[in-house]
Amino acid sequence: MHRRPRTMQQRHRRTTPRRRAEFHVSEEVIKTRRIALELLAVRDRSVREMGERLVRRGCEQDAIDTVVPDLCDKGLLDDSTFVRRWVSSRLENRPEGRIKLIQDLCKRGIDRSLAEQVLAEFEGDIGTDDVADRVLARVAHRYTGIEHDAARRRMYGLLARRGFDPDTTRAAVERAMNALAETTAP
Repeated sequence: MHRRPRTMQQRHRRTTPRRRAEFHVSEEVIKTRRIALELLAVRDRSVREMGERLVRRGCEQDAIDTVVPDLCDKGLLDDSTFVRRWVSSRLENRPEGRIKLIQDLCKRGIDRSLAEQVLAEFEGDIGTDDVADRVLARVAHRYTGIEHDAARRRMYGLLARRGFDPDTTRAAVERAMNALAETTAP
């Protein structure tokens, strides 16, 4: 009759190098999964962002290649959900135009076609005159004491950097300049 080893040393001696390697990989996968879940607890991430962060945290590529698709399959990591939440948050906290939003999403590893598709759902909120007006209203106090041409240039620059299209920018700047003229008129 075959007896089982009684001590850890005896068990370790009976473990083949291949089984030890499998055990090591599974330990690394567990560690990688724990780190990934910690990262997701902080905020949503795109698939590429998650992979990059796991690499920076010192996880092995084999474990990352196992964990990331598993998180995607379980619905914990989804680029389209990430885009929806990210755009919603960005529009609420730091309004930007469509162009800038697409650029930022592409930097985060989101495919341009997916970004455009999801942004189409927010079409009424992105790049509209109302959003541009809100941006200028937040910073209107900066332009009260300067020359009108300089204020106009700065407003154009601000909205262009925020990714608003030229037509929206032009209309919003004209409205802001009219409001500025009314407040500074004697």
